[in-house]
Amino acid sequence: FLIGIIVANVPEGLLATVTVCLTLTAKRMAKKNCLVKNLEAVETLGSTSTICSDKTGTLTQNRMTVAHMWFDNQIHEADTTENQSGASFDRSSATWASLARVAGLCNRAVFLADQSNVPILKRDVAGDASEAALLKCIELCCG
Repeated sequence: FLIGIIVANVPEGLLATVTVCLTLTAKRMAKKNCLVKNLEAVETLGSTSTICSDKTGTLTQNRMTVAHMWFDNQIHEADTTENQSGASFDRSSATWASLARVAGLCNRAVFLADQSNVPILKRDVAGDASEAALLKCIELCCG
């Protein structure tokens, strides 16, 4: 009789148990600076096999730079040094102009104010590290 009562109550208590477990997992993840906006995402993460993340700052100075660009059906090396002394590409290309325009307009990163005297690569940027790299690249190349 006791086993019958336990088996009958499992489906009723299962939802509460799963919700509590997901909440506790979300809190543990929040302590590790992993924000979870909805509890269903925690369940989905359990079956995840690959996570792609931005590892900028782990071994570097938290700065990303553009190294290569693909346009005009070829890979171009991006010279993101202050003096622009390295190998360059045709900046008058219509494709480059379109790429630079898209990289600037589809970008949420912005330079912080009062940094006009600071070299472009050392300016502080508000925004995602990859978008900051794109912003600095087009600023160096286009001005």
